[in-house]
Amino acid sequence: MTTKIALLALGLIAAGCPNGQPSSDGGSSGSTSTDPGTTGTTGTPPQPDTGDTAPDPDTTQGTSTSSSSGDPDSTGGTTSGNSSSGDPSTSGDSSGEEESSDSSGNMGACPYNEVMGMPDVQLQLVGEGFDRPVLALGHPTEPDRLFVVEQGGDVRILEPGQNMAPAAAFLSVAVLGANNNSIGAEFGLLGFAFHPDFPVDPRVYVNYNPSTGALRTVVSEFTLNPANPDQVDPASERIIVELEQPAGNHNGGMIEFGPDDYLYIGMGDGGGGGDTFETGRNPAVLHAKMLRIGVEPDGNPDNPQACVGCSQLGPFDYTIPADNPFVGVAGFAPEIYAWGLRNPWRFSHDPATGWLYAADVGQNAWEEVSIVGAGTDQGWSDMEGFHCFGGANCDIGAPAGQVNVDGMTMPIAEYNHAGGRCSITGAAVYHSCEVPAWDGIYFYSDFCSGQVFGLIWDGVNVNPLGELFDSNELPLGFGHNAHGDVFITTVDAILGGPIFDGLVYRVAPAP
Repeated sequence: MTTKIALLALGLIAAGCPNGQPSSDGGSSGSTSTDPGTTGTTGTPPQPDTGDTAPDPDTTQGTSTSSSSGDPDSTGGTTSGNSSSGDPSTSGDSSGEEESSDSSGNMGACPYNEVMGMPDVQLQLVGEGFDRPVLALGHPTEPDRLFVVEQGGDVRILEPGQNMAPAAAFLSVAVLGANNNSIGAEFGLLGFAFHPDFPVDPRVYVNYNPSTGALRTVVSEFTLNPANPDQVDPASERIIVELEQPAGNHNGGMIEFGPDDYLYIGMGDGGGGGDTFETGRNPAVLHAKMLRIGVEPDGNPDNPQACVGCSQLGPFDYTIPADNPFVGVAGFAPEIYAWGLRNPWRFSHDPATGWLYAADVGQNAWEEVSIVGAGTDQGWSDMEGFHCFGGANCDIGAPAGQVNVDGMTMPIAEYNHAGGRCSITGAAVYHSCEVPAWDGIYFYSDFCSGQVFGLIWDGVNVNPLGELFDSNELPLGFGHNAHGDVFITTVDAILGGPIFDGLVYRVAPAP
């Protein structure tokens, strides 16, 4: 089958504007979203989109180290349109001690043989034997060293030349679900980030659900062990912030330092289904928001409120950036960068543009990719994708990426639940020197179907590439490094049986 990525070069993919009413069964109802065709294994997502706190057991598995792309006549269920975007978050160059980088974040010399033209896409196996890997990040100045984040509570370093998860852990935290074979649970170690000046500043950050006490999200700082830079000092933990989780799902969990050196924290809506805790439209609470804070204490007590009725934890001491969009705005928590998100399971900044891509998990019909900007309202729970939700009266006529008449920013792409799809897993924008023609493609996938999609957003228009290949596995997370590579992390077993393997793949050109 011919990769649909080639259609980009031929200019054969037309832009359009999605419309129509939401469909309760996840099918299309007057929408431009269509079935991408071939689907992979199905199962319960790691971030359930039905609002259930206890997904039904299912057992399914599949393995694949390489897959051709889908039928070029298929659109992959993505949508497109013309739009004018707001200012992206301030961009900046990434730099390291050992090698210089360009504006895309690429490290100096290209480590690959350059492939010209538009090759098919494959997944190249990098490592295996991990426990539910949700993230794989390259060391900032040694990009071939991958720090693989396991939902079970460990971060392990996959050294160059290794292909199996090492026994030793770089970092360990005790998390809920550590001894639970169910990968459907949304507890665990969910996020990891290097300090912007790492390794000169030897601090790292994690987002996790601790194994004891009230159900909550904790964002903590650790410092490297001076005697062993391949491990953190477990006694060095400093809690930056913690927030109560009123239910067991929609924890969000992704953290990332932006090009502005502030820490972005993705918070789900607190769980349940249909915005149970009414956080989506409440600007005074931190659930259902993208947060932006400075990690350094400033001496001022911070008292964040997770949701109405949630316990008030703290006070904490972090820094609220003076240019956060809602500082001093009545009714808004000052930590908020953007609001109206349901469950931004994975998000990433594009180092070339500063744009923040968020894959926001839908309720039961529509999954979406959004560009999250300063002060944007992403629509939940009045909207799910390009559609009104729960009887809300909303404007669905605005193009992709534009603000509608209700002040809500439309996503840049969506897909429905046809063909066994259920839950979006975002990835990152490709900037590797290996395939120059792929530069700027944002990759994302569906957990249940295993399909991997692509799109290109230029700030005004979105060019949907549809389904690029079928992983035949369950894409749980993603990763990237300073070479500009994109990684996809998968598992090949789900509820009802043992966890056979957690795998790390690199998006690469097929031979």
